[in-house]
Amino acid sequence: MNADDAREMLAGSLGGASATVIEYPMDTIKVRLQDDGKRYGGILQCIRTIAKEEGAVNGLFRGLPAPVIGAACENAILFVSYRLAIDEFQKVTYGHCDPPNQEPYLAVSVAGAAGGVVVSQVLTPAELIKCKMQIQNTLPVDERIYKNSLDCAAVTYRRRGICGLFRGHTAMMVREAVGCAFYFLAFQYVIRLFLSEGQRFHEAPPWVHFLGGGCAGVAFWTSTYPVDAVKTKQQTMKADYLKLNFRQACARLYKTEGMRGLFRGYSITAVRAFPGNAVLIAVYEQVNALWEYSFKASGKKLM
Repeated sequence: MNADDAREMLAGSLGGASATVIEYPMDTIKVRLQDDGKRYGGILQCIRTIAKEEGAVNGLFRGLPAPVIGAACENAILFVSYRLAIDEFQKVTYGHCDPPNQEPYLAVSVAGAAGGVVVSQVLTPAELIKCKMQIQNTLPVDERIYKNSLDCAAVTYRRRGICGLFRGHTAMMVREAVGCAFYFLAFQYVIRLFLSEGQRFHEAPPWVHFLGGGCAGVAFWTSTYPVDAVKTKQQTMKADYLKLNFRQACARLYKTEGMRGLFRGYSITAVRAFPGNAVLIAVYEQVNALWEYSFKASGKKLM
């Protein structure tokens, strides 16, 4: 591992963990609506029901440790994979690598998709545990068997093996590949609008990072939300989806719930995606800036 890889891993992990803490309550509402939209009706009714039956903090933040750890690992891997993929793609396709703020958008989208495929291998088990913990309080008392996120992982593995932890993997891989392609495209496009000649990404004002990150988050979820709805049905072990593959699950959800089922909970997801990813990118770029400053202060050459 060289200095660039270490920097990307540190910046990505801190950004991802910070964003997850901010997004998590709204993500819980999204999962509840996707899992059993008929019970909750809408966003406000869902919030009121959770607060009344489970308590606001316990209900909205249940299962938080797994996604925080997962997001830290996910974004560390994602940003490293993206950087390696975009450099390799440019070498093979163009014979050279352009500076980070001048890379062709084709290279940006391909590298984003490649990073998404890689990170989905780590993210699938973390997402599965997160979803199970988020809906556990909606189940009958005798079915609430998980003490915490670690116990959920252990029980799932004992009962269903490694395949149980990777349930919904195809949907997750599609979501991450498509979503990350749009994520990095939106991020790069917005940031470049405000960069001066020769200016690097982390040298842009913080508000530009917030804007670029927020737009990137909305682009991710807008491009992949129906796939995420199918993934949630599969990972929460809904009876009608237990034996269905990804294609069959898509058809089933559309047939039974229509477009409403595919986009249930989208509005709150778009709302939480903007601030969450704004923080993610802002933290990511600030860590990059501090990393470069520390190297300059110590007189070392950046790799």
